[in-house]
Amino acid sequence: MKLRQLLLGGLFAVALPFTAQAEPVDLDQLLNLVQEGQARDNTEFEKRLAEFNSSKSRQEQLLADARADRERLEILSAEKESLFRENELSIADSQAQLNDRLGSLKELFGVLQQVAGDTKAVFEGSVISSELPGRDEFLTDLIRVAGATSELPSIEQLERLWFEMQREATLSGRISSYTADVVAPSGETAERSVVRIGGFNAVADSAYLSWDIESARLVELDKQPGSRYTSSINDLTSASGDTLTGFWIDPSRGQLLKIMGQSPELGDRVDQGGVVGYIILVLGAIGILLALWRMVVLNGEASRINKQMKSESANENNALGRVMAVFNANSKSDTETLELHLGEAISAEIPRLTRGIGWIKIISVVAPLLGLLGTVTGMIDVFETMSLFGTGDPKLMAGGISQALVTTVLGLVAAIPCVFLHTLTNNRSRGLIMILEERATGILARQSEQQQSKAA
Repeated sequence: MKLRQLLLGGLFAVALPFTAQAEPVDLDQLLNLVQEGQARDNTEFEKRLAEFNSSKSRQEQLLADARADRERLEILSAEKESLFRENELSIADSQAQLNDRLGSLKELFGVLQQVAGDTKAVFEGSVISSELPGRDEFLTDLIRVAGATSELPSIEQLERLWFEMQREATLSGRISSYTADVVAPSGETAERSVVRIGGFNAVADSAYLSWDIESARLVELDKQPGSRYTSSINDLTSASGDTLTGFWIDPSRGQLLKIMGQSPELGDRVDQGGVVGYIILVLGAIGILLALWRMVVLNGEASRINKQMKSESANENNALGRVMAVFNANSKSDTETLELHLGEAISAEIPRLTRGIGWIKIISVVAPLLGLLGTVTGMIDVFETMSLFGTGDPKLMAGGISQALVTTVLGLVAAIPCVFLHTLTNNRSRGLIMILEERATGILARQSEQQQSKAA
């Protein structure tokens, strides 16, 4: 207490100069102030001391309550542990009794769990689920119950499993029409009229659909297969109950359709040939048209020659008539001179009969060479791709090689008919030339006989 008084006195002594500056204070007033501060401090100290004693007694009471709670909880824990051990023994006995009573049923429930799991997988991947959405939801609970040790499947669950399996088998052999949500290649979802063919295919608006397992929705194929396979869709959708209609079935449930959609069509194959492929096709078309034109011309010429062979008067609308006209003009000449004139006339007719046939042969030879050129350039591109990306993807190499070989195929496609048509036109023209030579030889023979008879 004395120490506190000394400190307060020192504080007042230090503060005296500051207070003296503001207002003069005498010693009596200062003493009163010190006494008042000392009394105030004593009051606050006693108050804090009382609060401390009160808090101390309260904390002691709390400590005693906590110790009592701990003892109570320890006793309760011991009771619970004992009860837990008893329950474990009871559960073990009950489980043993359950196993004894189940007997072979336990194995049956294991099989049931497996069958339910397999059935759920079948339902998830079946296109029939688009017509019957949510039919596999009960199988999740059935699988859980069949695998549990404390629950048993109900008769209703078993009967529903059998019913759904039977319905799956029944609907797999039927064609059904219904409305369902279909996802277009653009990502838009719209309600369409769907025709389901068993558990294999589903079509809508002349397009094949596939069942997406993840989204559980029908999805239109990004690329439809060729018209050979899509042409039967309209016939199927418009057919009545008594009409037999042919339709393509995909036993792989959409996988083959996707692969067939990815395979290039005829137009795509031609595009793969590039510039060389188009050049080959143009040359092939020119060769075929030229051959057809020559066949028409030669057939017409052959018809006129056949008519001329039946007539003795020369008609210059055909090669034989023009040769006979040369003979008539030089009939009084000797045999050697007449032979020369007839040979000249036949030589003049040969270019007319063989016109354009040589170009057909040239096209038949050039087309395969152009195809080989396109193949070589395509293989160069393939090897460049392999050098950049490696050989880890066989599909990349196979696709490049396939594109490279397209030009070879186009070259052969153009060359084969050109070779065939060249043979026909060449044989036709040679046949006509042989007729002219035969007739000229006969004319010379008759002329020689007449001259010999006159000389005799």
